[in-house]
Amino acid sequence: MMNRKLMIKSTLGVMAILSGIALLCPASATPAEPSSNIHDYVCKKLDDFTATRRVLAHDDRALRKISNDFGLIYQITGDIKVSYKEENRLRIEGSINAAKAIMIVSGTKQIVRIPNYGLNSTNDLGESPGKRKTLLDMGLISEGYLAYTQAAFKGIRPVAGTPCAVFEITYKRKDLDTSHRVVWIDPKTKAVLKREEYDQAGKLNAVFTYKEPKEIEPGVWFPASIEVTNNQGQKAGATAYTNVKVNTGLDEGIFK
Repeated sequence: MMNRKLMIKSTLGVMAILSGIALLCPASATPAEPSSNIHDYVCKKLDDFTATRRVLAHDDRALRKISNDFGLIYQITGDIKVSYKEENRLRIEGSINAAKAIMIVSGTKQIVRIPNYGLNSTNDLGESPGKRKTLLDMGLISEGYLAYTQAAFKGIRPVAGTPCAVFEITYKRKDLDTSHRVVWIDPKTKAVLKREEYDQAGKLNAVFTYKEPKEIEPGVWFPASIEVTNNQGQKAGATAYTNVKVNTGLDEGIFK
């Protein structure tokens, strides 16, 4: 009996000590929920980048189901030099049928040059903001892009096991463009892992998957490859990116 009383006292004493420790050292807080403000996912440390792009796969028929001209960049073969500068300026250099080809997008102006074919054309893509090239094409959110868009938080959903903040992004000027997109952003890296594009009528047009993002510099993550499927689930194209360099101070002249 005495031993039993001593055991009870001992147990109560241990419980009291543990309770005291718990008061001094409360249980670890539950990890904070990802922010519902898309401005918290902006890649603030990126002004420009260059990269080597290579087409891994493309299906012309599947690409045409996305749009008639979507497959143009997939026709540029071999190692392709990609240069981008904020905001909305893109230069792509490669080859089409062994002939040097250059495509430049600056704002809503698109320039295509293939000297061997005597081609030097400039097209106005119109006022639609959806035709601009942005960092979202590489899976990153910029303040410049958010200046003419608005985002609605849709909750937390996973991509390949990674919990992501999901936003539906529309354009502020719906009289110019009623298309929208849904993006899945990894809160830890601020990299977009998935993007669904919807057309002017609200119909799913294409799905982009950004794979194996890598940290190029502190706070700047780029996907190793990007895969696109059309609204029928057909793999339309895939591209890989290497030799990524950021904030090198690209000359404005290369986008003219």
